[in-house]
Amino acid sequence: MKKLKYFLALSLVVLLASGCEMVAHYETTISSNKNVTQRIIIAVDNEMIEGMLSMENMDEDNTSYTEEEKWNMVDSMFEEEGNFDYEGFIKERYETAEGLKGYQYTRELGNIDALTGDVINFTLNDGTSDESYVMFQKRGNNYFTEFDAGEPFDTSDTEGYDIDYDVKYIVNLPTKAISNNATEVSENGKTLTWDLTQDIGTISYEFAFSNNTVMYIIIGILVVCAIVAFVLLNKKKKN
Repeated sequence: MKKLKYFLALSLVVLLASGCEMVAHYETTISSNKNVTQRIIIAVDNEMIEGMLSMENMDEDNTSYTEEEKWNMVDSMFEEEGNFDYEGFIKERYETAEGLKGYQYTRELGNIDALTGDVINFTLNDGTSDESYVMFQKRGNNYFTEFDAGEPFDTSDTEGYDIDYDVKYIVNLPTKAISNNATEVSENGKTLTWDLTQDIGTISYEFAFSNNTVMYIIIGILVVCAIVAFVLLNKKKKN
């Protein structure tokens, strides 16, 4: 969170009442094969970028800029804070149809069981590498986590400006969550979202992987029944 705050502070001199959007998403995805992936997205909209270009070049407000010029400005923003490099993460450009530009950082953490232990020490730490951290505890067949969300993202420095802060922690699960304290839950119960601009205290959720054993048994029984029925039908026809 510290790096994000530094990054946004660089842009305060060009904020206008007309509104800007700033995005920071911290995302954990757990696949059905138990693989865990982390992703961090940090981006700002074209209005912010163009405002900084205007300030830097002392241009008029209606000056048009090329995509290359905009990306050069984004790169210079990130370079101010050590290029936002995260150890072990793959860095890629991030861009949306709505005009957001920035970077996403992705890292594969491996099997969830390697991240499971007795004491959870995972935090939203801007991707700092710690190979020994524990993200989950086991409760029978369920995986559970609860950790400190940290202080809410501080927007007090820009009060009075029309700024849309989209600062969230997002979890994508392979199955519907058994329990959670998310500020938003998707309709299928698999995507949990916490608004980090709110004082949420802790982040917690619990889930289990699908148990396909019963389904496989039922399928096996149906196949056997079908084979037996086919054999009996053929015998009847021959008789």
